[in-house]
Amino acid sequence: MIEFVILLGVIGGWIIVASTLFLMLALGKTWGLAGVLLLVAAIQINHWLKEKYMHAIVDATPRAKAIAAHIFEMNELILLSSYLISVVLYVVIQKYVEIVIKFPHALG
Repeated sequence: MIEFVILLGVIGGWIIVASTLFLMLALGKTWGLAGVLLLVAAIQINHWLKEKYMHAIVDATPRAKAIAAHIFEMNELILLSSYLISVVLYVVIQKYVEIVIKFPHALG
């Protein structure tokens, strides 16, 4: 179960990075606020999973519970850093990379 939780944190982080960066590059930097909504939703899902998991491991040792709590906190850090990385990547791409889209001329 814990491996699944870690995987969800990593996948959620990639989703936040990819969607926030794409929205900001395609539609403008104010669309980065949509990434904040995704971030809040992902953190809320993480809290829900933490609560559900902690109730499921009632017979676990205190050390196992502490490790599980730290893993959920690590997921939150992964999610928060993913949003921060997408904003930094946006700034770097806007500053140093020129994106040119060329449309073919109409035939006829």
